[in-house]
Parts: sequence; structure tokens; C-alpha cells
Amino acid sequence: MTHTKNRKTKPLMWVEDIDPYQSGLLVLVGVEDKKEVFRYLKKIKALVPFSKWVLSEFDDWKETMEKNSGQFCWNDKLGSGAVLMLRPYADAWNYWEILIHELCHVVNRLGKQKGFLEEMEAQAYLQEHLFHSIRRKLQGVDKIT
Repeated sequence: MTHTKNRKTKPLMWVEDIDPYQSGLLVLVGVEDKKEVFRYLKKIKALVPFSKWVLSEFDDWKETMEKNSGQFCWNDKLGSGAVLMLRPYADAWNYWEILIHELCHVVNRLGKQKGFLEEMEAQAYLQEHLFHSIRRKLQGVDKIT
């Protein structure tokens, strides 16, 4: 059973674990309020440098989201500082295409960072895993923690 009605209007935030690469991806879906992001980062006890980076860049990211449906942001100085932003959830082909597009950037960046840029099969499996996991959370199949 999916809960698409609530998911379309409610902002969603979670950290998507990227095992075995010991990285996390902050996923923000339909999030417009920086204060909500601050409260979430505090709740999960995010590292201070990561929180400062996210909060200092959030307004620019939000402005970019007015023109785009999704974006991937990272900070090389933080090691694993990465954020995936998506417009509010919609169970539509265009939404899934945007997610796949942005996940390609996530996997490419992680491949450069973790040294598997030439490992096409590892990248394909990671993209498949991330798409599956994020899609199930967006559709309400798996719980967002």
C-alpha cells in the first residue's frame, strides 16, 4: 500500500546510507524551509561542518530548484558531504527520470571519491540500489527513518 497523497505535499528528509562505501546522502524532497533542515540536522546529530555547509548553501539550492526538478550537491572538503534535492514527490515517469539522472551524478561523484570510477558494474549496481531504496521510501513502501 502506498501513501502517495501525503507524500505529494509533505516535505521529506532522510539520510540514505550508501554501503559499503561508508557514505551518506542527505535526501531533501520538496523541502522549502531552512529551519526544517536545521531541526533535522540537529536531530540526526550531523557533523557541524556538514550542517554549516548545507545551511549556508540552502537558499542558493532552493533558488536553483525553482528552475530545475532535482539537483545533486557535494562538498569535496567534507569527504562525504552530499545532498540530493528533488521537487515534491509525484508518482510520474518524469519524476523517476529526474531521480535516475541525479543518481547518475551521485554514483559518478562517489566513484571518483572512492576509487571505483572505472568499475562500470559496481556503478550500475549502486545506481540500481539507490534508485530502488529511494523510490520505495518515496512511495511509502519503506519507512523513512
